[in-house]
Amino acid sequence: MNQPVVKKGHPRGLYVLFFTEMWERFGYYLIVGILLLYLKDTTANGGKGMDLAKGVDIVGTYVALVYLTPFIGGLIADRYWGYIKSIYVGGSLMALGYFLLSIPGSDTLLYAALLCVIVGNGFFKPNISVLLGNLYNKDELRSKKDVAYNIFYMGVNIGAFVCNFVAAYLRINYSWGYAFAAAGFGMVLGLIIFSSGLKHVKSANIIKP
Repeated sequence: MNQPVVKKGHPRGLYVLFFTEMWERFGYYLIVGILLLYLKDTTANGGKGMDLAKGVDIVGTYVALVYLTPFIGGLIADRYWGYIKSIYVGGSLMALGYFLLSIPGSDTLLYAALLCVIVGNGFFKPNISVLLGNLYNKDELRSKKDVAYNIFYMGVNIGAFVCNFVAAYLRINYSWGYAFAAAGFGMVLGLIIFSSGLKHVKSANIIKP
């Protein structure tokens, strides 16, 4: 299947993945930026009212597991699910986790929400990068792969930059819940973009035997 190519020589799939990843990173870094603040904020302000040590333990464990699970998610995608299915599963779990965080509740709900994000990230994060690399495996595109990844990671940086302003505005003017929900809506938007451009990345969904 031939990849449609835009004037600059890159497959259209690059830009589909660019905006998908941008919105996923928007949500991820929004959570990383405010989670500790939320955990140690007083219950009167809508926070969890935890002491600093407990909050740091939770955030540290969360970040550590976020970096561990992509190894498992990548193996499952390589051998069984393929990259596209894994991205959908991962993105859906992350969106669910963000929306659960927006709901005031017990610590059990908090841990369930973070678990959804951790597992979802494991399926999403490694496989969207592999999908991008597979788009450039054709001989006529191999020389453009490095440039493609540079463009792709610009989306990461944009998402990580914009989320700080959105989180601050929503927290100050509304509540913690609105800030967390924004991360969920960002992830949903990313999946919508991914779905709308799916025909441009299907050929890169190569499952290893």
